[in-house]
Amino acid sequence: MKTWNVMLVDHDRLFSAALATLIGSGPFQAGNLASSADDALDIIAGGAEPDLIVLALQDGLAEEIAGIRRLRGATQARIVVLADTIADRTLSLSLKAGADAYLNKGMSSESLLRALQLVMLGEVVYPTHVASLLMAAANERPAPPPPSTAPSSDLSKREVQILRCLLAGQSNKAIARNLHITESTVKMHFKNVMRKINAQNRTQAAVWAIQNGLSPLATA
Repeated sequence: MKTWNVMLVDHDRLFSAALATLIGSGPFQAGNLASSADDALDIIAGGAEPDLIVLALQDGLAEEIAGIRRLRGATQARIVVLADTIADRTLSLSLKAGADAYLNKGMSSESLLRALQLVMLGEVVYPTHVASLLMAAANERPAPPPPSTAPSSDLSKREVQILRCLLAGQSNKAIARNLHITESTVKMHFKNVMRKINAQNRTQAAVWAIQNGLSPLATA
């Protein structure tokens, strides 16, 4: 299973430690803890290469937004903002500064892990009630709509296994080996899955799988 290296940025080290333990139960590993965006920049300058940066907003909005912008210029890592409350202005400024997601600290652990996985699949994650705000933001493009939802009961057991292998980052060849079937059979199942869930590519299929509660299938 693919593991993503995460940097946690928060002045509250106790919260960061608890969050590191929480996300460690998923496909993430907390590699660095930083107290501020500037501290995170110093760690990155020292050679750290996080795949994901989770930054908790502090009190100074202007300073924090500037910190997000500096991080965006220093790394290709995905950036997630954690906020105590959902504020439209803060959300808009955060995403314009380069954040890939804006999440509420009060969300459930399951929702957080699912949101982080979506971010790593290339999705922009934000509260649904502000979709119109983001669409109207200058120089911003709305995220592409997710694939149409289809009941997981419409998928066969094998098709569900295929999707779970996909979430584990396996290629068609690896899936075939793991499920003891031919690669052509894997391709056939993928074609059927894409049609059933109305997905156009593997990323959309993975997004659908996460949104419908599927978990990665470990290799044999």
